[in-house]
Amino acid sequence: MKKLLLFALVAIAAIAGCTYFFKDQSQQDIPVPVPTASHKVVLLPLDSRPPCTKLVADNGHTAGIEVVTPPSQYMDYYTQPGDISALRLWLATEIKQADEAIISIDQLLYGGLIASRNKNITDNDIAELITYLQQLHADNPQVKLYVFAILPRMTPPDYIEVYEDRENLMEWSRLIHRYYDDPSEENYTNWQAAQQNIPLEHIQAYAEIYERNYRLNCQLAELMQSGVLHQLVLAQDDGEAFSLPNLKLNEFLNHLEEKGVSTDHLAVIHGADEVALSIFTNITKEKTGRAEHFKVFVDYNAPEMVDKIMPYMAISNQETVTERLAFNHSVQVDSVDEADYVLFISCGSQATMNERRKSIDRLSLYHDWGKPIALVDLSQKFSAQEALFPLMLKEDYPLNGLVAYAGWNTTSNSIGTAVGQAEIYLSSLQASGGKDNVVYFNLRNLNNRFLEDYYYLKDIIDVVNLSLKKKGYANVYDLDLNHNYRWSADMLRASLKQRLDQYNHSNAFRRSFYVAESDSTYAVTDINLEAFFPWPRTFEINLDTTLKVVKK
Repeated sequence: MKKLLLFALVAIAAIAGCTYFFKDQSQQDIPVPVPTASHKVVLLPLDSRPPCTKLVADNGHTAGIEVVTPPSQYMDYYTQPGDISALRLWLATEIKQADEAIISIDQLLYGGLIASRNKNITDNDIAELITYLQQLHADNPQVKLYVFAILPRMTPPDYIEVYEDRENLMEWSRLIHRYYDDPSEENYTNWQAAQQNIPLEHIQAYAEIYERNYRLNCQLAELMQSGVLHQLVLAQDDGEAFSLPNLKLNEFLNHLEEKGVSTDHLAVIHGADEVALSIFTNITKEKTGRAEHFKVFVDYNAPEMVDKIMPYMAISNQETVTERLAFNHSVQVDSVDEADYVLFISCGSQATMNERRKSIDRLSLYHDWGKPIALVDLSQKFSAQEALFPLMLKEDYPLNGLVAYAGWNTTSNSIGTAVGQAEIYLSSLQASGGKDNVVYFNLRNLNNRFLEDYYYLKDIIDVVNLSLKKKGYANVYDLDLNHNYRWSADMLRASLKQRLDQYNHSNAFRRSFYVAESDSTYAVTDINLEAFFPWPRTFEINLDTTLKVVKK
């Protein structure tokens, strides 16, 4: 009996050893790849923040495209504008070795997005810009120029400081648009009554912002018409349906129609920070041979969220989806079966908390059916409790099996980012001979979004801001670099490390997932990160992850 027991134990040990051996032989670490590229895009970004610069470059690694951005010393830094002369010289030099150029007018003319909201320019400044773009094209006719500009937002510039004046100007902006849409006596009376409560110089300065932008856009459209610009994209940031910005946009579009200007190379979309990524998505699809449309099945956490208008948006969720898919030459389909990927949009609120379980059930079904999933994880109040991510973590959903994730700031930012990441990744998988590299870089992008969009923006930022305010630092948008900035950065790193340890050891993080294009199963087994504040404020962070990925 003892001999029999001993034999059994030896046999079990042998089987276990063989099992371990075969498991070890069938699973290998993916070496951390070095980005390589045979294609080059030069990017003059909207500003120096990571969403406008690093996000595009990181997705460039997935696509095997080098994205070149200006030296930091030339770029804007929060309220300090970029060095326009140095940036123009840099662009004129760097573009000579590029295949395409993505150019922000706000950086090229004002020195960045924040500068565009407060800096007064003249018609001579606009004329110099137009001449520069003409010369840039003449010197580099082989390079396609993708130019984008952000329409001035409805909020008055910072130099109008009195709170009542700012609120009255915004109401005046709504009412003047309503009057021009419907010139009734009631609308006229309301508009004129609002005007009596605002200093005349404020009205004149506010109105001139949009008049000047109208003149600029008309001249850019002429460059588009003449072939200097390959594409002109006008994007609306933080808008409302009825507002002076939209009134002037309608006037601009009517002007093009009257002049017979073709709009084949013009796009008008909602968003700002993610616009360069959306343009880059189309460049990637053309390079990889996927210029034709993706078929996208769109699902929502609740039916009422289809027509919901989320904070800081002028259009509904579905209108945003339709607009962005059209911009990226993709189409929405009615059947999951015919879709190339699923775009799932969760708009969390107190009213939809009970829908989260159903959402995860549907996501699990799509995953089991082998459908790639891009998840947009929004929150009505920008809170962790309303997001889908924490329940996915709790329920061990294979998070690294998603092809894209976004849940930051506005609906247009998030939808644009998720669609862009998904389509860059799927296009690159189809075209790539080094599919492990494509998978690795997309996993980095995915985890960057998890850590920033959920862990930081819906959780840690409140901890940091509350701690600052308790210590008497009321203004979290103007940190002292020698004092509270360092303290805030220490809090950021400590809080992220604590969350990262929990995330790193969760089943949701470590669960394997299958990639059909490479006929392989992958899993992420470890993650590390570095993070800091790119500007002296707590609104956004710059982070980067390194992963350990195994392939079975």
